Amino acid sequence: MVKIIKEKINNLWKLKFVKDVFTLQIGSFVGTGLALVASVIYARVLGSELYGNYALIFAFAGLVGIFMDWGVGYATLTLLSESYARGDRNEMKNILTYFLKSNLYIAIVIGILAIIFSPQLSGLIYHRPEIGSFARLVIFATILRTFLSLLMIMLQVLRKIKYLTIIENVNKFFLHGAPITFVLLGFGLWGIVWGHFLTAFGFMFCSLWIYYHFATRNSLVSSLPEIIRNFPNVKISKYFKFGFSIAVDKNIANSFSLLPVIFLGALSSPEQVANLKIAIAYLALPKVFLGPIARLLQIQLPKAKAASANDLKSNYYKSALYTGLTFIVLTILFLMIAPILIKVFYGQQFILSIKLVYVLSLGTIFAGFAVGYSSLYRTMNKMKTVITINITNLITGLLLFVISLQYTTALKSTVVLIVYWSLFSLIVNFVALRKKLNKLEH
Repeated sequence: MVKIIKEKINNLWKLKFVKDVFTLQIGSFVGTGLALVASVIYARVLGSELYGNYALIFAFAGLVGIFMDWGVGYATLTLLSESYARGDRNEMKNILTYFLKSNLYIAIVIGILAIIFSPQLSGLIYHRPEIGSFARLVIFATILRTFLSLLMIMLQVLRKIKYLTIIENVNKFFLHGAPITFVLLGFGLWGIVWGHFLTAFGFMFCSLWIYYHFATRNSLVSSLPEIIRNFPNVKISKYFKFGFSIAVDKNIANSFSLLPVIFLGALSSPEQVANLKIAIAYLALPKVFLGPIARLLQIQLPKAKAASANDLKSNYYKSALYTGLTFIVLTILFLMIAPILIKVFYGQQFILSIKLVYVLSLGTIFAGFAVGYSSLYRTMNKMKTVITINITNLITGLLLFVISLQYTTALKSTVVLIVYWSLFSLIVNFVALRKKLNKLEH
């Protein structure tokens, strides 16, 4: 039995997909560790009220980000992977042109308007214009990260996973390290947002320099001057429909994580927002295992589809099964040590987070089985299905939230909303995808 297990492990290790997952996994652990250290320092130094304000600033910036995200990144990654597999340099150049041209228009129109009117918008939502003033720098940083996103997409497509992991973790080190330093120096919330902005500004130049070197070494990759000269030849409308459908799905999915924090911020105190933020962040720790697999499936599933329907089914079902079972074990372990870790790292003022962790876990413990949902929908070009499911989930959840507010507190209603959205998405998408896969030709 031991010999058989060893042989299976050796066979799995020979697969490039498994090696890439392992490499990204190491990077994810580093990134998650940095994020955990940052959150603990913020909570300890700022206290529950200011930590709640920190959560509201980034929730507001995330809400603005929904309107700035038109699916350009995910569409580029999916289409670029297919054209790279075919060796089609001209199409790759057109897709990269679509990426930069679209993001330029989004930054000029939506980005600038958001930066100007953020205080007024946050005043409407939270009755606190200062939240929008802080968020301006975060929104600006999002725009500057366009070039880092371009580099990350290219490295994924080229399967330069080691380079991808190193660059991402260096970025995360500064993304967390700079704000931590400013907070410890006493700059408070301004230190956090300026840390994010300065990191994005610096990595914009680093990304351009690294991209230049990869472009000179790979004949299929177009240089930035080539892409810019190609602007007049590429109509955004050619790729817009595919990208927009992805954006609708992705932005609805993002709203599931943003809206609870925004609702609680509008209806309750910053202290309760802080406790919810910590509980959600804690339950995200086991999900570090899911991120690398989900990212590689964005490339692996389109390639499997190009081979055969059976390959697509096999890749998806194996990934979902192994990941799902592993994630259940990890989540249970984290639930067992939750009281110790939260008390030790965050302190007694965040003790409510422990209760929230247990309740919220009801909606996340099976999340591993859903690791390839989005990638599979995009691969099969069934975005209308997932959009319909997510809109239904969003609307019914909001109705449940409004009804729940009549009988209980804003915090309890928010928790009910989060659990409902998670379970609805898991179950309904599984049924829908299974039907779609069964209809594929062999």
